[in-house]
Amino acid sequence: MDGSRAFAKRSGILVGGAFFLFLLFLAGAPPCSASDSTPTVVLPLRSLGVSDTTVSVAGNLLEGALEIRGVPIIRTRDRQGELPSGSAGCDEPGCARHWGAQLGAEQVVYGSLSRLGERIITRIGVLRLAENEPFYRDQFPGTSEGDLERVMIRVAEAIAAGRPNSGQATIESVIEPEERPVRLRASRRGIGVRAGFLFPTGDSYGGTDRLTSLSLPYKYESRNYLVETTTVLGLAFNDEVVDWTIFDLYGARIFGVGDMAVYLGGGVGIHSVHDRTELPPTEERPYAMERSQTATTLTADLGGGALLFRTYDFQIFLDVRYHYVFEDFDEVDGNGAQGIRVTFGTHR
Repeated sequence: MDGSRAFAKRSGILVGGAFFLFLLFLAGAPPCSASDSTPTVVLPLRSLGVSDTTVSVAGNLLEGALEIRGVPIIRTRDRQGELPSGSAGCDEPGCARHWGAQLGAEQVVYGSLSRLGERIITRIGVLRLAENEPFYRDQFPGTSEGDLERVMIRVAEAIAAGRPNSGQATIESVIEPEERPVRLRASRRGIGVRAGFLFPTGDSYGGTDRLTSLSLPYKYESRNYLVETTTVLGLAFNDEVVDWTIFDLYGARIFGVGDMAVYLGGGVGIHSVHDRTELPPTEERPYAMERSQTATTLTADLGGGALLFRTYDFQIFLDVRYHYVFEDFDEVDGNGAQGIRVTFGTHR
């Protein structure tokens, strides 16, 4: 029994440590770019019912978004009079290949903006001169002029990452039609379900192996931060020990804006903990004796986790925290109550 308890505790510590190293690696890793060394030219987009100013601004936004993501841009301001524009703009691969060679580019971005009523349909293609077919093609139907900035960010994200389309959004590039009927990308809030285990350390919690952890936290999430509260609806337990959450407040910094992001943070709470242990018989006392103590006290948590499906109307959480209870439980064994909590679940 003692060996299995020690193994469980060591396993919890190792899993928690490895997971934290993984989070730190992801948080510090620079974004990957598949096109960061390819000289790229953005040709004037063909306009059909869209003003020249809107077309020019859209092209400039796309150039800027590509540069931010490490794609080198060949400027064409001094040759604007030569390049096809307006309704005669370049929106097919043959034309893109010709002008790409003329401008000394290895990669050419081309396309069109077409107005249909109040909506603007955006079509974008990217051709690498060393290849026969465009490697990127996409169309955004039904956007407004005000949504063009997000469209161009979305296109730039895909081109820089080397993806063949813009199907993968980030929280900065979800367009208006995708936000309906739930506008949740700027911020979101809602209740979630978490389940997992709390692995005690240092013979705490009466020397038990592990506690089952269940909670219903309420979360508020913005672009870079999340705040989570659990009121009454949190419990870690087994046959011997109960750690009941009266109130928890947890805050974290989010690293990343894609569908997968990591976070690191900490929090405080008030918990009611019932700790119990059974003392074995001794020569002086030929019978087993139970000791127990219940305390309502302050707690602290430090940890982090991973968010999946961040741009959707639900999320999957993987969370690892070191949980510490500010009580020694001298009436039981004096080993206190602390451990590593590993949970997973979903949030709205």
